[in-house]
Amino acid sequence: MMKVISTATWLMLLILAGCSDASPYAEEPSAQERTITLNLDITTRADELLPDNSEPDIIQLWIFDNNENLITYVVSSQNVWTPVGTDGIDIKTTLQTEIEAENIDVKQSLKIYLLLNQPYTDDGKGSTAPVDFSDVKTLDELKGKMFVLTEYKGDNKVPMTGEGTAEFPSVEGNKIIFDTSINATRCVAKLELYCTKRTSSSKLIIKSFTLNNVPDKGYLFTPVDNDIIDYTKNRDLLSGNSGGVTIATSYTTELPTDIESVKSSFTKIDFDNPYLLENTYGDEQFVTEIVNPGMRYNLTVKYNFNGSDYEQTIYLPKIERNTWYKLYMRMKEIELDTYCQINSWTEHEMEVPAFE
Repeated sequence: MMKVISTATWLMLLILAGCSDASPYAEEPSAQERTITLNLDITTRADELLPDNSEPDIIQLWIFDNNENLITYVVSSQNVWTPVGTDGIDIKTTLQTEIEAENIDVKQSLKIYLLLNQPYTDDGKGSTAPVDFSDVKTLDELKGKMFVLTEYKGDNKVPMTGEGTAEFPSVEGNKIIFDTSINATRCVAKLELYCTKRTSSSKLIIKSFTLNNVPDKGYLFTPVDNDIIDYTKNRDLLSGNSGGVTIATSYTTELPTDIESVKSSFTKIDFDNPYLLENTYGDEQFVTEIVNPGMRYNLTVKYNFNGSDYEQTIYLPKIERNTWYKLYMRMKEIELDTYCQINSWTEHEMEVPAFE
């Protein structure tokens, strides 16, 4: 089977600016004469076949001085992304911006915060609206911004954030150039569900999957206070399959430790939105014990096995951003075998295509 090794860019965006051999601070021009420029090469992992509109939509940057005072805010939506690399999977764009020079001590570092794509928030009227950043004047205000889950059109369309430090600029005449790199990660997790039967001759129909204790919002940057998040919402994952999903696959022997090796014996359950907001209540790994049952994600599955209806509740592990969770289930009457594979959205071996 053809394999592809996805690189660390699967997990994150790598932002690099070109370097210069000029010595830092050499004959530094006065603030009135100098021009401070930040050139960013932005690279991210696209879908396997580079479908139309697979690129991030918008780039936003906040640049702070060493005392966390906001220097400038940059937004760009007219970005041309082009394939790079031998496999044509990575895509790249270049962003150049000039920074107000008068009040900047270039011998100090700059703090740069990145946001890709447009996040949305609850407008209080039963709908959503773009997150408003016009009131951001401090770093704390930026880190306090939250967003809600919406229907995204692909893995490169979800909100992605990152932060980095620019220091030791090079000087070329009256031009001061900062070089930096930023790793930006997706602000959501991804969930995939797989089901199979323990006996090949039996009949199995998945009637519903309901995700419980769903947070109503999440932080764009590092969470600072989970107390203001409501964990009481539910999501019906099979709302578009009122007749249920019939499972024809089976795996009758003991499940191996490497569950991916028998993935073809499971049926993938398709649902509209595979992305999850963070819910840090739960365990590091998948276990059956109940910890914080009123706060952590749990999944209720209702199914019909050989004409009889059953219901099971599965408690998920801690759900963290930029993490990919694959939940495997094998049914036989009242028994349910479960296995959760947890991958960071990073380097790991997977079948082609990367995303279906």
